[in-house]
Order: sequence, then structure tokens, then C-alpha cells
Amino acid sequence: MNNTRKFFALVALGVAVACNSGAPEADVQASDAQTVDESKTASAAVYNVNTEGDEIAWEGYKTFNIGDAHNGTIQVTDGNFKVEEGALVGGEFTIDMATIKSLDLAENQEYAAKLEGHLKSPDFFAVDSFPTAKFVITGAEAAAAEDTTGATHYVTGNLTLKGISKSITIPAEVQMNDQEVSFSTPEFVIDRSQWDVRFRSTSFTEFADLAKDKVIDNNIKLQINVKATKA
Repeated sequence: MNNTRKFFALVALGVAVACNSGAPEADVQASDAQTVDESKTASAAVYNVNTEGDEIAWEGYKTFNIGDAHNGTIQVTDGNFKVEEGALVGGEFTIDMATIKSLDLAENQEYAAKLEGHLKSPDFFAVDSFPTAKFVITGAEAAAAEDTTGATHYVTGNLTLKGISKSITIPAEVQMNDQEVSFSTPEFVIDRSQWDVRFRSTSFTEFADLAKDKVIDNNIKLQINVKATKA
């Protein structure tokens, strides 16, 4: 499988991974989840997500260890986009948290398996209790002509992770025609602590006095690539 007003500029992902003192700042801010008004999309055309090859790329960091980072992918398992009169008006997609994969450790499968298992554990995403995450679109607007992110739209939606739903807005390049929707994002950064992903995060009191070389950064870099075909 191939690889908010600032999002993916989902998941997942307070990654037990490594970061450095130059770790990226979170450019996507989370707020209270919004109500989804399905009546607004009742007459929209539906495009079903093609799950073969669709995925989210992630990268995580240890805050004070320069160059110490891990990266990988996680798969989208189903979903759809809703389009009306040439505009993206809704949709959602589901993320299979059990598919968290490390790419940078591909040559050390034993360590990769340990990292992936830790990310799935209660320390991070508690996959046994919360096997999926979800992003539900609540609105989208065209990017300004002077936008330099490569986005065509800014897409707002509720990201649910570990059973916690927060509204985020992310930049996305959205291409649509009669048969297909392509949804991809530039890299964007979220703060895992906003979804109660705690392990070695100094945002939580149990890790407030943790030694610097043990701290895992709150910020996770994400990038989404999803395509869908008209139903």
C-alpha cells in the first residue's frame, strides 16, 4: 500500500516515537466537536473511498533528542465524500488503528514490531478499546487565491481518536470530476495531548518531571492521501 484551516498542514497519533528540539509546532488547533447536519448533504452525490492504497502518513519525535524521529503509515478502511454542484459538502472516513506501521525501522523487524505494539497499547492509542478513528467533514471552503500551502480547500471536520471528538480544520488539495474525488493534504501537525494520548507528554502531571531525554513530543506530523469513486 502506498504511501485544519490548517489538518493533515488523523490518527494518529501521539506516536511513541522520537522528536528533536526542532520538532514542528502544531499548526492545527482542536476545539469542541461540531454538530453534523446530515440534512445539508441529503441530495449530494456520494463517492465511496477506494481503500486499496489509501493511507495516512505520520511522523513523531522525542522533544530533546536531535534527529530522533520515527515515521510510518496507517490505513483508511472505508468512507465517502459528498459532492453537490461541484462542491465538497460532506463525507467521512474511518482509520484502522490496528494498521499502524513503522517504515523507518523496516530493516529491524523486531524493533519495528515492538514500536508498533507500543503505539497500539494503552500508553498511546489503546487499539483494543478503540480499534478505529474517524474524520467526519462538517464544512469546506475554497482556499484564498494567495494561499501558498498547495491547498485548494480548507476542510473542517470532527476527528475522533480514543473516543474523543474534536473539531479541526486542515488544508487539502481536492480534485473532483464526474467519476472521482481525490483528497490529499500537505503535511500538517496536531497535538496528541488534545486527544488524551499521554505517554511521556509533559502536558500531564504524571510526566511533569520526566528526564529530558525521555520526553516524547506532543506534536505529530500527518499527511493524508485518499481517493474515492462515484457510487
